[in-house]
Amino acid sequence: MLAVGGTGESYQGDSRTEVTGMLGHVVGELDGRFAARWIGYPSSYGPVPFGTGLSYADSVTLGVDALLRAVADTPGPVMLLGYSQGAVVVRRMLGLVADGSLHAPHIVAAGLISDPHRPEGTDPRCDGYGVAGRGPYVPESVEVLWVSNPDDVICNASGDSFVRDLADATESLAVRDLKRWVPSALARYRRGLFQNAAKTAFSRRQWVRDIRRVRTAVDEVRGYLPSLQLGARTVNAGGGRHVAYAAEPYQLRRYEDEALTGCQVLAQWLQVQATFRGRLSSSETTDG
Repeated sequence: MLAVGGTGESYQGDSRTEVTGMLGHVVGELDGRFAARWIGYPSSYGPVPFGTGLSYADSVTLGVDALLRAVADTPGPVMLLGYSQGAVVVRRMLGLVADGSLHAPHIVAAGLISDPHRPEGTDPRCDGYGVAGRGPYVPESVEVLWVSNPDDVICNASGDSFVRDLADATESLAVRDLKRWVPSALARYRRGLFQNAAKTAFSRRQWVRDIRRVRTAVDEVRGYLPSLQLGARTVNAGGGRHVAYAAEPYQLRRYEDEALTGCQVLAQWLQVQATFRGRLSSSETTDG
């Protein structure tokens, strides 16, 4: 089990092996068949959370490199865990398997919490999809479970959300390298590479649509921002959706146990995969 944390959960030079952060709540529910290992990488998004950290794009690239090394060094069936930015790292690596760039038949399953590339249709409660757009393909040989929250904009932004524009514009943002970021962001915009490029125009009809888009974006950002208790008053009571997967009940279908959190649901699914997919992978590896 290789686990890649979200933004701010790791750092450059992180040599820890014990899984921490959000994914620590998943690993803590697993049985003795699993040997879990933390994948250290910058996990920065420009100035968040380290002020002068690497850009999101550079951080993800280094995360993929670290994960590739860990996969190569891990014998036997491998399962991957990713949370938020860590889910992007996992998706990028799985994309290499899907397009034939990487041969890793011992990867059998992946669990992704709040994937910024979450595809449409993976959660019947969600009308949108990941804020970073449609990510790399997932190979058919790897079972994947996406754990999401309808009010978490990172994995469920509306199709024409302004938050998508923000994500597209800040992908290469780094305070230490503003000279590179500004022309890079402008070039992507001019080339129509922003997700909403085809949905944006300078017209009166667009302005009417933008009023709705602003309202939607405000609600989406409020769901992401934390809920605060100021004395007897709760500010932004519906906030904190991006960090609620280990603390609140998660019910995707009616028959599921309403008392389980998203992390616990994922842990149970991984144990089922270990029983069936792990055995299959071992047999395939032995046979060929």
